[in-house]
Amino acid sequence: MYGLDETDRIKIRRIFQRRWVSRDAFSYLHNVSPRKASAVEIAGSIGASRTSVLGALRGVSTGYREEESLAHFGLVMHEKQVVNGRPVIVYSLTPLGFEEKGLMENVDADQKRASIK
Repeated sequence: MYGLDETDRIKIRRIFQRRWVSRDAFSYLHNVSPRKASAVEIAGSIGASRTSVLGALRGVSTGYREEESLAHFGLVMHEKQVVNGRPVIVYSLTPLGFEEKGLMENVDADQKRASIK
């Protein structure tokens, strides 16, 4: 599997700096892996709305553009599962998402440097 190029890494770092929901959803999926999680579960765990989480993961028409979503960069995937007889879409990190976990550490370091100034 190929990793991200440096341009995409820069874009993702900027998204993580601007959108805490994207950053926290990515981190949450990393922490619960290999288990998959629904948007409702992620939203409840990070203190965000379900719509914001869906926007961060897949993009929506307002607020979170598809080209800024975690799925667009190949970091997150989704699939349907049946839970209690009802279809539910669940999310997990892709192998590339695990490979690029270092993006979070870079954002954390950038934020710490900015708060010192």
